Amino acid sequence: MLRALIPVEMTLASNIALRYACHKSKIITMSLQPIHVEEPDEKSHSSQIGWIRRSWEEGLKQAGTEEVINILNSEKLDCHVMSRPIVSIGERDDQILYELRKNSYNLFIEGELSNFNIAEFHKKIHSRLYKKMPCPVLLVKNMIQSDRIALMIDPKSNLEKLVEQFYTIFADKKIDFDLCLYSLDDLNQEKFPDEIISECTKLLADHGLKARRSYTLLCAPEVATNSLKEYGLVVSSVDRRSSRKSPMTEVLARVSSPLLLCWTYSTRRQ
Repeated sequence: MLRALIPVEMTLASNIALRYACHKSKIITMSLQPIHVEEPDEKSHSSQIGWIRRSWEEGLKQAGTEEVINILNSEKLDCHVMSRPIVSIGERDDQILYELRKNSYNLFIEGELSNFNIAEFHKKIHSRLYKKMPCPVLLVKNMIQSDRIALMIDPKSNLEKLVEQFYTIFADKKIDFDLCLYSLDDLNQEKFPDEIISECTKLLADHGLKARRSYTLLCAPEVATNSLKEYGLVVSSVDRRSSRKSPMTEVLARVSSPLLLCWTYSTRRQ
């Protein structure tokens, strides 16, 4: 069973992420570990030391724990959620990264309501938290009930690393998914789209996986986005060595479906 870390906060995005994660636990065998981070404010007690500081932190943790438990109880979740939430005090990203590394989670899940802002999406996937993330991220934009899954690649995808992570997440489930190659056009590529699709299909077969359907989208990002709107999950990769915006990044920013982002590095096709 995979171990997933999920922030629980009093926000709509957090509630949607919780509900979606439980729904997807039918196809991703996982347990959810809630985490809640209280960030210090500017009040004088947060700068105290000794027993005053300890008392203040204990009170803050107790309040945070009660808040998380109340949220979990109100959601009436029918999936495997760890009963004891992790509540910590400090800078949110630092605390999440510390917990992810300390306990070797397989997945990080968080909510991010769709705003279709390409610049904000690009900033998020290249944020310090995401660039140092030791595991794939399930970024929940919407509560979409569809069970259709798209595995999206482009001519620059590191197929080996993407397929490895895809297999790790879905290994113990027989899932139906479509394999989609996206590109603005089929010109100026070292390989033709059919060759890239064939290469990825072979890698999937090596792991015992087979796409229900394979197809290519050669079009502008906004057209590709419209073609993906029926999917309940879009799985793709983000190249950590590249900070440049790409047509694929624009598609991922525009699509309203939840995203499962795997971290990879550039390949020879760049």
